[in-house]
Amino acid sequence: MGTTSSLAVMFDLLITGGTVVDGTGTPGVRADVGVTDGRIAAVGELAGAEAAETLDASDRVVCPGFVDPHTHYDAQLFWDPHATPSSQHGITSMVMGNCGFTIAPIGDQTDADYLAAMLVKVEGMSPTALSLGLDWNWRTFGDFLDRFEGNLGVNVAGMVGHSAIRRTVMKDDATSREASPDELEAMKALLAESLDAGGLGFSTSRSFTHSDGDGAPVPSRTAAADEVEALCAVVADHPGTTLEWVADGCPERFSGTTRSTS
Repeated sequence: MGTTSSLAVMFDLLITGGTVVDGTGTPGVRADVGVTDGRIAAVGELAGAEAAETLDASDRVVCPGFVDPHTHYDAQLFWDPHATPSSQHGITSMVMGNCGFTIAPIGDQTDADYLAAMLVKVEGMSPTALSLGLDWNWRTFGDFLDRFEGNLGVNVAGMVGHSAIRRTVMKDDATSREASPDELEAMKALLAESLDAGGLGFSTSRSFTHSDGDGAPVPSRTAAADEVEALCAVVADHPGTTLEWVADGCPERFSGTTRSTS
């Protein structure tokens, strides 16, 4: 990003007279912003510059788009590619699929029905909107992401949800018991496949507030500590991915601390 002063430069877009807040923590300054080929080309006093389009930002703030790291737009993006109202408040990049609540991967329609009911319960989503807005024409996480290719007005990354993985592997037992060794291996393989296909990371929840459509704990809450640790290890094997975890009070197993009993 360069700084230009009083030059006869041609930009695609020129934003003039605004208070530029650049996100570094420094105070905002009055400046013009020149944009070329979709990228900021100059910031400063750009008097004399020409542009195909000019926006007067006087008495307004000009800043980078905000990033929201915790959203649940997984379903809504199918009928609202601009992720309103977030984009109306300056959010241009977001992470969906938090808390283990994702709608991919799935094994069959029973998984789709279960995950839809879970979103209705936990996130207060409209069952009518989910019914009309989703065709569930995917199975893998990669297939799910492909549905958004070229169709979004915001930048989106998706976490791979523990509850979706557990439900796909264990079906109705996902909310009632611990996984067998074979089931755990299947979950690890499914997570690895999903991360390889473009998943940003792994999300899970052990919060007592998270229940499914039947009022039972969401699948991730039934998982043993060994299962969660094994799935986190899959994340560690995929550099550049991340972990989002809603814990139930930092249990000793994961905090590494000793709780006093006195």
